[in-house]
Amino acid sequence: MLNETHRNITINHCSLNYTIWNGGENVMLCFHGFGLDHSSFKIVWESLKETHTIYSFDLPYHGTSEFPRNEQTLLRKDWLEFMEKFLADEHINRFEVMGYSMGGKYAMITAELFPDKIKHLHLIAPDGITTHFSYRFSTYPFLFRKLFKTQIESPWFFKALVKTLRTLKTMNNYSLRFAESQMDTEFKRSQVYHSWVNLRHFLPNLNSLAAQINEHHTPTTFYIGKHDKVIGTKTIEPLHKLLPNSELVMLESGHSNLLTSIAKHLELKNKP
Repeated sequence: MLNETHRNITINHCSLNYTIWNGGENVMLCFHGFGLDHSSFKIVWESLKETHTIYSFDLPYHGTSEFPRNEQTLLRKDWLEFMEKFLADEHINRFEVMGYSMGGKYAMITAELFPDKIKHLHLIAPDGITTHFSYRFSTYPFLFRKLFKTQIESPWFFKALVKTLRTLKTMNNYSLRFAESQMDTEFKRSQVYHSWVNLRHFLPNLNSLAAQINEHHTPTTFYIGKHDKVIGTKTIEPLHKLLPNSELVMLESGHSNLLTSIAKHLELKNKP
């Protein structure tokens, strides 16, 4: 029977929920990708339960966590407050961090905020290292944010843009299909809008993060799918090149099934 506990941290009318899967004495904090929730890491816990207890979070605008759907942005100081309370409530001192895709941003910022507490930083096709033009275009200028918001109920501009990009062949078809799959319902479009706009200032400082990792000799592993057309080796290069002692693991995987590949990889690696 799965040893599962659900808890939350509430600060300023925001509720950050997380699930605990008890196992070994090593602690790992897990942050999921866009459109997923805490449950996506269950497969990883199954591979590590003999050695690890996992705390898997529902990130803002995902799962059962509750954050206001307005223009207020989540800042690093807000995340620091959440994590300080979480670590105190759970009596955690040292821990590993794992972030997948969008969750990589949370993993990197957590590592940056608590450099002396991180035992190992695991970054799985992490977002937040390279900021794409489309993201800046959609979230920073006020008028473009307004246009982006109209797409929640009526995605005419998004559909026209995808059609144009497909005609001009300026993006590969896989990436366009991936984008379409993230915007195919009003709920998903709202989730995209708030995940992008409300987190537009929530980014790691790569130079600061790298300096702290190097100073504390924090083991850092990048995991990239060989067939991942969303986030590849070029995307992680700005941070990877600053970490001479980091490890790059290439997996026979695309983007969406990376956690399954990670679970198999870790299970083999942790076998006696």
